Parts: sequence; C-alpha cells; structure tokens
Amino acid sequence: MDKLMENERLRLYAVHRNDFPKNTYVMCSDSVENILYRPNMAGNELQKNMEKVAEELMQVIAELVLKGEMLQNITEVVFLAGGLYYQLNHGFKKKFNEAIPQCFLGIKRQRVEGSDGEFTAVATYENFESLPDNATIIIGDTIATGATLEKGIYHIFETLQTKKMKLENLVICSLACSVNGAQKMKDIEKRMKLNFPDAKAHLIVCEELFHLMPDGTDLRFLYDDCVMPEETRKRIMERYGQKLGKEMKCAVFDWGTRCKNPIKHYHEFLEYVDNALKQDQDEKTMATLQKMKKETEESLETFERII
Repeated sequence: MDKLMENERLRLYAVHRNDFPKNTYVMCSDSVENILYRPNMAGNELQKNMEKVAEELMQVIAELVLKGEMLQNITEVVFLAGGLYYQLNHGFKKKFNEAIPQCFLGIKRQRVEGSDGEFTAVATYENFESLPDNATIIIGDTIATGATLEKGIYHIFETLQTKKMKLENLVICSLACSVNGAQKMKDIEKRMKLNFPDAKAHLIVCEELFHLMPDGTDLRFLYDDCVMPEETRKRIMERYGQKLGKEMKCAVFDWGTRCKNPIKHYHEFLEYVDNALKQDQDEKTMATLQKMKKETEESLETFERII
C-alpha cells in the first residue's frame, strides 16, 4: 500500500490487489475517524461530519480524476436514500464553487429467500435528466455485499447505452466498504470495459476495506482479510483494543437509520451496548462501551426538549 497524498486534512493510499479495481484507494482523515469510531453518532452531528468527509473526498477526486474534465460532463448519481447523506454536492460546491448536476436512483436491497447473507436489489425510481454524454459519474455508497451498487451501476450502464452516450469515469466513494464490495467492483469494472472500453473506474474508501460478516450487513474492523494502512491498525488498537476491534457490531450500523432516524438509531445502539456490557469484557472494552452509552443517552435526551 503506497501513500499517494498527504496534507493537513487527509492521507491517501493506493491499494494494489488483482481482485480489486485497478484504481483503488484508502483515505484517512480526522473527520472519517470521528464517524467510524463513534458509531453512536447520528442525526445532525453525523451529517455535519459527513460534510467534512465530502470536502475531503472531493479533494481526492479533483486530484485523481477531474483535472481537465468539463463541468458539463460531471454528475452525481444519488442512490436513494443513503446516498443523500454522503453530502457530495456540498463537497463539490466547496471545491469548485458550483453545484454538481445530480441524477437520482431508488434502489431497494432484498434478502435472497432461504439465505443468511445474500442480497439482491431492484431499481424502484429514477431521474436521469442530468445524465451527460462523455460522463464522469460520482456515487457515494456504503457497500456491504455490493448488491445495491451492482444493480445501480448496471442500470446506469443500460441507460447510457440506450441513449448512445459514452462513459469516461466511474467514481465510487464509500465511508465503509467491505473486501467483498471491492471484489464486486472488480466485476463491475470488467463489465464496464466491455461496454465502455475507454472508461476508468475509481474506488475511494475510508479508513480500510472491512470484513463482512455472514449476515451480509455488519462490517468489522479487525479481521485477517481486512485491508488497511498501518495507521488504521494502530488507531483501532488505540480506540477499541484487540477485543472490541473485532467484536464491535458494525463500523456504521444501519447507515440509513443513523442518518435519517437518529432516535431509532440511539435506541438500537443502546440495546447493542447493554447486551455487550452483560458479556465478559476486558477493562478497555468496558470503558469504551460505557463512554459511548453515556454519549448516546445524552444525545437521546436532546429530543425530549420542547422546541
């Protein structure tokens, strides 16, 4: 893993694996850390921090992809509803002082009947009025199995082909992406090259590529198949320790709930913490969980006030 960029806000690493897209990167920053190591954070505080992450992601995209591109050829495809909270339009405006043209695609993930961790996805809504020719398409998505991502991107490919439009760049940004998701992106890259041979795929993930649990949902930090820079490994040990670094339920929990329904997320997180505190835990795990529980209870109390 090679460090490509470092400034006062972020560090960027290139990942070299044959089963990942050719252009795969890991971005580390204080803003990313603040979200991923505080999974109890939700609502307004989470959205404000995601604005900072979006600014950093757009710095990276500007450097790696957008040099020499025309604004009229750039669009964001927002996967509803989770993609709304990636705040990429905010990041684009801060970087270029222009709003990014946006397309919208409703994608619903469905568990495959009879399976524990397999999912498929269906497209339920689309608005592609801003889809340009010679397109550079930017997508923000939290990626577990990659079923939603695959369905959404293949739908975009079909639309481009129907309209006889070309694709120049496909840029995927993920606050939390599994190793399986990166491998799925490799398959998508291969399909892309068949339909758009000159196009390039770029996968930019935050902090690490996570282990995906058998349920097809939970993303874990400290498993053998995880791919991370050394600074991430050190951070996990400092923030969580060895035990919680492997046992924390998920790096992001339910992203949609966490963003748009903070009260529900707080209750779900407290239920997780209460169950975890009943288990045999080491001192660091107990202290970390108790601190998160206190913060979550305080956040929940703010919703009890009269406006």
